[in-house]
Amino acid sequence: MKIPIDQIFPDPDTPHPTGVSTRRQSTRSVRSKRDPVVLSTPNGYMLLAGERKLSAARDAGEIAIECTIKEEVTRQERWELSLAEQYHSSTVPAMKLGRAFMEYRDTHEVTQQELARRTGITPGTIHHYESLIRTLDPGLGERVNSGELTFKEARSIADIEDHVRQREIAQPFIEGRLSSVHVERIVGRAKTAPSLSIEDIIEEVVNGKRAPERQPEPAPVIQPARHVEADTRLIENAVLKIAGELDAMQLQVIPEYRRLKLISSLRILDSRLKSALVNLNGGTALTTAVPKQLSTTKVPV
Repeated sequence: MKIPIDQIFPDPDTPHPTGVSTRRQSTRSVRSKRDPVVLSTPNGYMLLAGERKLSAARDAGEIAIECTIKEEVTRQERWELSLAEQYHSSTVPAMKLGRAFMEYRDTHEVTQQELARRTGITPGTIHHYESLIRTLDPGLGERVNSGELTFKEARSIADIEDHVRQREIAQPFIEGRLSSVHVERIVGRAKTAPSLSIEDIIEEVVNGKRAPERQPEPAPVIQPARHVEADTRLIENAVLKIAGELDAMQLQVIPEYRRLKLISSLRILDSRLKSALVNLNGGTALTTAVPKQLSTTKVPV
């Protein structure tokens, strides 16, 4: 339905972020095809989403614009509209947007796919923003906030697990020696050739000069271990401490992204416990000795 532009007013509860002011601005550019969403009120129509499209219509001299009119919205719906608006505005810093996605999902316990359905943002895009929070070196996150590292560069570099390697890859982009067009190929080469220096990878990707990869060092010869009487007191104390922490954990609220890491750690502990029990029992596994929940916990999708 078309409504007069002069009857639309901004939502006073929605913050209006400002872009970063640095030598390098984010390359993120998003255009929403959705009509502005407004809430009908006795004083007119309050804008919930679509500020860019409304501004473009106003600048073009139009007096009315097609809108989606809501008679009422829940608090959760307003949050979802706000997330979509922040993404499409292209002015919200990438790290802030990644945290906003994670905060919403932790609060409402929804998957990336469900959040995508509710906001119209693709699941892959939501994953990229959240990966900046989960896997990117915190120091590089500050570079993203300051505009020294673009979103495209940051999301690609976040695919590298080692933070030291991340910083090495990011440095030439931060210094302005490399363009964002090279980042995906450099990250891809860094994955397949972990022994190559970043400078060699740059020479290869940018100038086509392939450097020889260093051969891995031969594995050290491991001498057979000598049997000595074990002092198990340290292990016994550690097990009792972990058992206490696990009991206390049941009374705590754990965010999803930390829960995934904890599940992975508990599975490793589960495997070590079973191996130790097999060894202590002379090679006969006691299937009831280890809590079943450690090995059957399902990871949320």
